[in-house]
Amino acid sequence: MKKENIKYIGIDIGGAHLKCVGIDKFKNISYIKYDSYQVWNDKKVLFEKLNQINNEVNNNKLIYGITMSAELCDNFPNRKIGTKYIVEACNTLKSKKFFYSNRSILFSSKFKMQDLMSMNWHAIGKLCENKIKDSIIIDFGSTTTDFLCIKNFKLKNKGFNDFERINNNELIYKGLIRTPLFGIKNKIKFKKKNYNLIPEIFSDMSDVYRIKKLLKKGIDIDKTADATNKSIRNSMIRIARNFGFDYNDSKKELIIRICDKLYSYQLDEIKKNIDFLKKKYKLPSQCKIILSGVGQEILMSYLNKKFNDTIFLYDFLGTKQYRKASYHAPALSIALLLFEKN
Repeated sequence: MKKENIKYIGIDIGGAHLKCVGIDKFKNISYIKYDSYQVWNDKKVLFEKLNQINNEVNNNKLIYGITMSAELCDNFPNRKIGTKYIVEACNTLKSKKFFYSNRSILFSSKFKMQDLMSMNWHAIGKLCENKIKDSIIIDFGSTTTDFLCIKNFKLKNKGFNDFERINNNELIYKGLIRTPLFGIKNKIKFKKKNYNLIPEIFSDMSDVYRIKKLLKKGIDIDKTADATNKSIRNSMIRIARNFGFDYNDSKKELIIRICDKLYSYQLDEIKKNIDFLKKKYKLPSQCKIILSGVGQEILMSYLNKKFNDTIFLYDFLGTKQYRKASYHAPALSIALLLFEKN
């Protein structure tokens, strides 16, 4: 990837991660950045991370497209103030920039703050809607799972904020990495016995997928719940805490079975939501299911057995060079939309 060839960069500013995808004038990937931080602990980190981009790219001729969800962080008094702060931080980027909004003109330097809030998912739908007649797109991320419904070449989602979306089955606030175990289920049934979970953040779903050897190192960039290392043994220790016992070798098989259950519960919920949305929007039973996000391969191996027409976003877009970039699908979509509109 040659950074000097970057023409457009899509930036997705989340509360836990900064995701950037850059493309050149031929739509080839020329820059990917996936960085972990915690805006809710120190909002000034945004200025530091954006300054890193200035130093890494050093190209004042490129164009930035920016979307966000970090305005939800609880060290901002409200989302509007959070959005304003993020915009101020982004203004330190040393090149032309536009913000992605839910208006008919998607990219603008003049906007209302409420038009920018948590619109990162929307960019994926706008990129794809005129390329496919009927589809459900699922972005399985570290924190959330977004569902985008396309019917007759139009994005049909009804919600435009988290409140509306979680109550319209268009957003499940559970992800591959950062979701605490009790966010998946409050009890596990195994061998006709119920195991109750303690509602404390002793562990998270990254421990489950780490134990199942499904979590890639390049994706596993967040701190653990107890700030110890990411060995399978330490993941088992953390999960044991959530069930109120101490880990030892005799509990290893039980913890593995618990992880199997949590894995199934999470992916079963996604499958049920697909079925619900197909009925809600009267989509064909065999409509394409398009997958993106850091959990896309895990979701593919599960859904492939249930839906015949499941495809990765990068294959849908026609090139495997987008595979790694599609882990950060909103940032990739922003960059490609900028290309299409310029």
